Amino acid sequence: EGVGIGEDGQEETILMLEPESSFGEIAILCNIPQPYSVRVCELCRLLRLDKQSFTNILEIYFVDGRKILSNLTDNNEYGGRVKQIESDITFHIGKQEAELTLRVNSAAFYGDLNQLKGLIRAGADPKNTDYDGRSPL
Repeated sequence: EGVGIGEDGQEETILMLEPESSFGEIAILCNIPQPYSVRVCELCRLLRLDKQSFTNILEIYFVDGRKILSNLTDNNEYGGRVKQIESDITFHIGKQEAELTLRVNSAAFYGDLNQLKGLIRAGADPKNTDYDGRSPL
């Protein structure tokens, strides 16, 4: 169960996690502290992925990271918790898009065809422009 401190200062259960549930993704993706603690009510298996490993994976598969962030805002499971940080999530998506556009432009500028092909295969859009209106096309 996810446990937090309520407005009255008392501990309250925020959510009940079901089998194969995940938690902590908002904190990792938005670079904010975990808003609640998780405690186990019965024996379970916990699979852990540290922030740096997850970030490294998302740098390679950035389209999936974008999908995860978008799914967080669309998912009713998280309720009001996501609505409170929706602007942070939207900002984070925009920041990732801008960084990706710079990576694509840089690969095109330096003639790194292998990196450019890899970025486009992974979902980068070569038509996107950077802060100065430049695109690799």
